[in-house]
Amino acid sequence: MAKVSSRWIAGGTAVLTFLLYWLTMPRDLTWQASSGDGGELITAAVTLGVPHPPGYPTYVLLGKLVSFLPVEPVAYRFHLFSALCVAGAAGLLTATARQLGPAASDNRSPLLASVPGLLFAFSPLVWHQAVVAEVYGLNLLLVAAFLWALLGERPSLLTGFLLGLSFTTHLTSLFLVPLALLLTARQMWGRLATGAALGAVPYLLLPLLAQSGSPVVWSDPTTLAGWWWLVSGKIYQPNQFGLPLAQFWPRLRSWLPEFGLQLGIGGWGILVWYGRSLQQKKWWGLGGTAVLYLIYAFFYNTQDAIVLTLPAWLIVSLCLIPLIPRLGSWGLLLPPLAVLLHLGGQTGANIHNIRLQAETILETAPSGAILITSGDPDIFTLWYFHHVEENREDIILVDDQLFAFDWYRDRLQHLQPTLRALEEDNLSLFKTVNAAQHAICQVQLLPESALNCLQDME
Repeated sequence: MAKVSSRWIAGGTAVLTFLLYWLTMPRDLTWQASSGDGGELITAAVTLGVPHPPGYPTYVLLGKLVSFLPVEPVAYRFHLFSALCVAGAAGLLTATARQLGPAASDNRSPLLASVPGLLFAFSPLVWHQAVVAEVYGLNLLLVAAFLWALLGERPSLLTGFLLGLSFTTHLTSLFLVPLALLLTARQMWGRLATGAALGAVPYLLLPLLAQSGSPVVWSDPTTLAGWWWLVSGKIYQPNQFGLPLAQFWPRLRSWLPEFGLQLGIGGWGILVWYGRSLQQKKWWGLGGTAVLYLIYAFFYNTQDAIVLTLPAWLIVSLCLIPLIPRLGSWGLLLPPLAVLLHLGGQTGANIHNIRLQAETILETAPSGAILITSGDPDIFTLWYFHHVEENREDIILVDDQLFAFDWYRDRLQHLQPTLRALEEDNLSLFKTVNAAQHAICQVQLLPESALNCLQDME
């Protein structure tokens, strides 16, 4: 009976979380919550391509299935996918709390086991990412599944498989390896490693995905060097611990309020005190893993690096388990309080009017024009409207930053055989040579739609 009850509590946590996410998510493509990669990820999934490093093969394959959902527009389907993933993570956290915590034997208040999962789900950073098309929701689901298996002492092969699968959704999941080794008996390490290798198999599918006709294929994963460049995230390695010293204090000042909100609900600051009631090895392993995530994210040199802290908050939420019996029935008030405090900022508004701006550019572009973008958000967004929603199939999209890569120009040549001057990184020559057949237009989505075209009149 207790097992059935646990399933219902975990399931209820997931359903409640998903419903609240659904009420607050944007219904169209958006850039809110640093989700400018959404257009690229959706396009890669729909066309079975290879998005930016490390390629996210599991997201692409599952995203292809998501793309068949009978709701419009396509971007909305992927917002729903993120919400389902994070809601599932909240349910798994509840199941973990129910099986591990003191509340597991306290049938007087079984609902208290839902508190850690709900507080995690309703924390600001998690909620932001749960309602947009991004990879973090799927990563959180697999991290939660791994912790459920590891802390529940389930078969090492299963635990390793979930660990390896999490690698394919975000490379920061490598920080979970020390925890896995710490809490797995040494004689089981072989099975753990075997499971991890099996879980990472989707990375071997990248060469097959690169054979598709997708416009989104980073690198050339059909070669060993190109595959490793992609999977290792080599292009982003300079960002690791690359935060300039001058940005240390500004980042600290901007992140502290965010961290305060993440930890403030339920008095999470005292969990260190109550954490002593966990087994020491388990407590230090969980705490140390969360710290690894936080340190890595803090010194990662990108504007949206704070999203890399998300698995840390998932792990920290588990540390509420020893606090559960001390909360009593009052603990059930904490999740509604979290919702009330944060719901005001979750409007679901498409604050950038992306559809209006993209369609304005596409509708006014000359027939057969080459539209040249400059940077990720613009090219990713236009990829979505052009290739997923099949808007203006006559135009050609080229990004001036991606143009520097040989593999990108090779992909353009493969998709557009009539284009010339793609042998070298010379955008000026490319414009000049192709201007006789195409209008060349420089485009920009923000701060407002801009389309500046030159037509060779020869």
